[in-house]
Amino acid sequence: MCALLLLVLIAPMVFARESARGPDDPVSIRRAEASGCVSLFVENKAPYPVTLTLRILTRNGRVSRIKPKTATYPAYSETEAVRISADDPGRRWKWRCRFNWVKGGMRKREKARTLYRLPFESGRSYRVAQGYQGKLTHTGRDEYAVDFAMRKGTPICAARDGVVIDLREDSKTGGSSEEFRNQANYVCIAHSDGTVAEYHHLHYNGVLVDLGQHVEAGQRIAISGNTGYSMGPHLHFGVYSAVDGRRRTSHPVAFITRQGIIDDPVEGTIYTAR
Repeated sequence: MCALLLLVLIAPMVFARESARGPDDPVSIRRAEASGCVSLFVENKAPYPVTLTLRILTRNGRVSRIKPKTATYPAYSETEAVRISADDPGRRWKWRCRFNWVKGGMRKREKARTLYRLPFESGRSYRVAQGYQGKLTHTGRDEYAVDFAMRKGTPICAARDGVVIDLREDSKTGGSSEEFRNQANYVCIAHSDGTVAEYHHLHYNGVLVDLGQHVEAGQRIAISGNTGYSMGPHLHFGVYSAVDGRRRTSHPVAFITRQGIIDDPVEGTIYTAR
């Protein structure tokens, strides 16, 4: 999800204009004017962190960045990001800002490798229909996603502790054509290291958690289905982090299974959850 804002200021006359944005957009830029200076604050009213890229263009302006150009802003936060002032106070000056944002944070480096549970119930076994770098659809941002073949109605469990930041369960549509790509039901869960786990192709009305809810690893969160772009009933699981305010990337993860720790799930292999 992305947002875009355009502001223009001219001094000594003060004139501002901003592009229209939806009333439900949780991320915005607020400006505060002081003597000879304008501060820009990132307001995040969402119950999840966002990664935002803020671009500033000026004419006769001086930009002091308090936050980096691309930064992660916590849930329910207001953060001063930039201060802008005239380079030569005796001349007219302008500035313009644009921003884009995505849900979730940029990945933090952790001292120890994080282990994930398989995203289904303990003792259950399912086959990997498509693994990392799968030729069918696991390219680009989905390079390190895993598809588990399973019947519709299978309980899906959180692979790691986290907070629910996005979900959809109103779709009844699915098929093996690209036209169904945006019709999948899903749950997205943010983790403490800035990554977000995505669980896709869920059943209609098959989400068992609420936005903003904290979940534990192994907890039931959804029911599998066959919605969206899908060749057959399965669960698409991937762990992602933000690159900047527009792009995200996937990460390989290590799964705890009854067959041991699996770093690279092999297509066609059946794995059992511990």
